[in-house]
Amino acid sequence: MSFQMKVARRAAFAVLSMFVILTTAFAFIALTEDPNVGAVAYEASNTGGDPAEAVEAYREARNLNDPVLERYGNWMVSVVTLDWGISYSTGQPVLSVLGDALPFTLLYLIPSMVLSLGIGVSVGLFSALNQHSLSDKLATAAAYFSLGTPNFWLAQILFVVAITQMDWVPYLYMPASFDIWGGSLAIPLLPDVPLLKQDVLKYYTLPVLTLTTVLLAGQLRYARAESLEYVDADFVKIAKAKGAGPIRVSLHILRNAAIPLVALFFTDMLSVLVLNIFVIEFAFAIPGFAQVSMNAITARDLPLILGMTMVIALVGVFGNFLQDMAYTVLDPRVGSDAE
Repeated sequence: MSFQMKVARRAAFAVLSMFVILTTAFAFIALTEDPNVGAVAYEASNTGGDPAEAVEAYREARNLNDPVLERYGNWMVSVVTLDWGISYSTGQPVLSVLGDALPFTLLYLIPSMVLSLGIGVSVGLFSALNQHSLSDKLATAAAYFSLGTPNFWLAQILFVVAITQMDWVPYLYMPASFDIWGGSLAIPLLPDVPLLKQDVLKYYTLPVLTLTTVLLAGQLRYARAESLEYVDADFVKIAKAKGAGPIRVSLHILRNAAIPLVALFFTDMLSVLVLNIFVIEFAFAIPGFAQVSMNAITARDLPLILGMTMVIALVGVFGNFLQDMAYTVLDPRVGSDAE
């Protein structure tokens, strides 16, 4: 199969995947009961209002009275036209809400990924080249300890240390509140705090340290395991016989172990986006993508939930595409006609 055909096939699969993901997300929200309806009716009855009218107004404001297929069709059209609607919770465009939140997440996510990849692969490779040595045992022990340490527990420990020993509170903001329906439901939202005025290094030290520790273990263990397969390979012996130094030998080994390591890197990236950032942002009150997502789910904010799902799906599809391209670069046989 030619490289062009492979790209076309992957593109078609990506489009189909996006369609299935968005349809599933829409169905889960649209075809299940909204728990906030009960809260609205309860609040109306307690304040002397008409629960039926309050519920009807709530449903009308969110277009819940429209046929499901009509709502689904409108949503798919908006996805294609990059008009993801207005958030019920904030009254702002969904793209604007997500655009304001993502920088807070990327400020700790990108450094953590870079540090975990660089340190994990380097230490794992060094450990493999010095198998059974003291440094190898220490690196392996540290990796297992990191794997067995819950990230929420580590975040809380670091937070306590920061307060008691460093005398500062590593919070980006104190949660504000926003009434999504007549004062009945208060949901924490993003404060109006300019990002550049924050002490970024101070506030992001602990989130980066926590996330790097969590990711580092996997990178280290896989780098060590993959490198061990090539430590005694013939090409390594030949390179050593020709007088190649440790760095050149390491590069030869890394070149051959790169494909599974690339796969692990993208797998970690997706798992971080979907799972670990929720823990990190909850523990450190970071007003990022995960915080907005949790607020949207609590408020049953369908446009924002679908926008959040869209971002995750796009990252997943784009990550898989980059992974395929990396395979082709690292091993040209992957994209050749001999495939």
